[in-house]
Amino acid sequence: EEAFQNERYKEELKIAKTVQQSLLPQKFEQDSDFEISAFSASADEVGGDYYDTSRINEHTVALIIADVSGKGTTAALHMSQMKGIFHSLAQSHLEPKEFMERANQALVYCLERGSFISASYFIVDTKEKKIRYSRAGHCPVLYFCMKENKVSYLKDKGAALGMIRSKDYCKFIETNEIKYSVGDVMVLYTDGITEAKSHANKNEEFGNERLADILNENKNLSAGEIDENIIKQLYAFSGSNKLNDDYTLMTIKFKG
Repeated sequence: EEAFQNERYKEELKIAKTVQQSLLPQKFEQDSDFEISAFSASADEVGGDYYDTSRINEHTVALIIADVSGKGTTAALHMSQMKGIFHSLAQSHLEPKEFMERANQALVYCLERGSFISASYFIVDTKEKKIRYSRAGHCPVLYFCMKENKVSYLKDKGAALGMIRSKDYCKFIETNEIKYSVGDVMVLYTDGITEAKSHANKNEEFGNERLADILNENKNLSAGEIDENIIKQLYAFSGSNKLNDDYTLMTIKFKG
């Protein structure tokens, strides 16, 4: 009976991985103003990391990164719900705060108690050269500003989707805005990266500071090369291909 249950569980994980991989985009929206690169690797136990892009109009593109709580087929199912919500709401060209409010409202009916989804949603306006975004309990955005020659984390408030199951959610979310210029870089990631453990010391994590240092060292490279160098150093740090959590990274580099 136990062997049968184990086999059934393995089969479930295999299905969940297939579902998860099929939900991630094979290509991104293209634009002369920016380039996007992404990397995602699943842990043995399937998580629910999700990223995507959607073109709203000629000058506007929506981006999202999200992390579903939990593992296995349940996480993969919630990830598919998040994808549907993203593509449905993005086309309505909502303000990021309103996007999060509506997404939260929809997910309250989908998520069981105790489950939640952390997310960051962005609208890149290439005509106005600005990014409007909301952060719902997700990892802070890592941003390199060329004009200031400075790497920093954009720390803004925002509760995870499904955490507050009432209309009061609007009090816990906000829209933020930044102007971008040529050479700026935005790195989006899930906590599997910053919380990865060192192979030399299991109490040491990869951390925000190390991630920021790598971006600073590679800021002049392309989005794909920045991604590649972060992942290369991440695996060297953890010393293993066996993941405790999903590694998901999405890099946007602004160009002329």
